[in-house]
Amino acid sequence: MNKQTKNNLIRRAMDEAEKGIKKSNSPFGAVLTDKKGNIVEVAYNTSKTDCDPTAHAEINLLRKAGKKLKTMVLEEYCLFSNAESCSMCMSAAIKAGITFFYFGAPSEKSMDPYVTVFDLAKKSKRKLKIETGILKEDCMKQIKRGRNKLLK
Repeated sequence: MNKQTKNNLIRRAMDEAEKGIKKSNSPFGAVLTDKKGNIVEVAYNTSKTDCDPTAHAEINLLRKAGKKLKTMVLEEYCLFSNAESCSMCMSAAIKAGITFFYFGAPSEKSMDPYVTVFDLAKKSKRKLKIETGILKEDCMKQIKRGRNKLLK
């Protein structure tokens, strides 16, 4: 996948994050694509509106994609997110068989537990391809703005 395609897909994840922000959810979005970059499914964080601590963008994405594709095995797909996934989301994506990951903003030090995508990659039986920092500054600004809105 070329740089422009990756940037466009991170922007699409940011668009999803905006949907969550508008509904007072955490500012995270995710996109699932095939290896050519064709979008299969999109999702955003709905933890607050669903009263569900597991309703992160990536978890919602995996649930939607599984139902749409009628499978829980997503080995042929790529995950894009405006921020590095938390340990729950990354573990779920690995369990689904995803091995290609593309992220915008870095892991937040406030995550609990603080386990990065790279920490989990070291523990995976599969070789994961992880690319971070795609539109990093734009993603970080969006997340900060979204977090500030939640505090109001």
